[in-house]
Amino acid sequence: MKQKKWKRVVAVILSITCFAFTNVTAFAEPNTQTEVNVSENDGIRTSVASDGAYEYTVIYDTVNDTMQMATKNLHTGEVQYGPKVSIDETQGVQTRATIHQDTFMNYEYDIYTGSPNRWRLERPKEAFSQYYFEVNETSSNSSRLNAFRDAVDALNSQEIKVIASGGTALVSAAAAAFLSGMASVSGGALTPTAIATVVAAVGATGNTAVEITEMGNCCNDCLYAYMDVFNNQ
Repeated sequence: MKQKKWKRVVAVILSITCFAFTNVTAFAEPNTQTEVNVSENDGIRTSVASDGAYEYTVIYDTVNDTMQMATKNLHTGEVQYGPKVSIDETQGVQTRATIHQDTFMNYEYDIYTGSPNRWRLERPKEAFSQYYFEVNETSSNSSRLNAFRDAVDALNSQEIKVIASGGTALVSAAAAAFLSGMASVSGGALTPTAIATVVAAVGATGNTAVEITEMGNCCNDCLYAYMDVFNNQ
């Protein structure tokens, strides 16, 4: 039986702190509202929002449990598609190495203690694969490495808040959409409108919407911190 078609408009409250680094730019005004149009047909939920420069479309296949984001440049008409990402509820539960932290978003670190400490930093590539590099801890990079660790720890804590508010399936769906979105935008940073589109696509409201929005903000913090270490090796 076909599901009933429906459409609604969602206003999502956004608050994001932005930082700048090489080739990654994000802009936000605190406490702004983004209008997101959401429709569903035969288990395919589509949410669309625009910030005037780009139009973001999140496609949530609730039948096959996949997420995909497309970003359209409204000036050139060019559309960049992120990958279809399967919603994997097992992410974020593995452990390895001496000191380790992982997240649903695949921002991770391993610290191999010694003289000196050896760090492995990881960030999402596509789907559930990762970019990574390793570096020895020195007096010149120690603060940057610890900033990345703090950002990943904060993202992990935020994911736990989303789970408490909406469940593991919801954080998995949001993570999949964010992963696709980061692959569809220049530099990988999620704009406030892109984050709002994901919030609407997963059907989050109230406090859960706020928690997922902050999860998106934490993803950006992790990206900035990762690139800060990478660009200053």
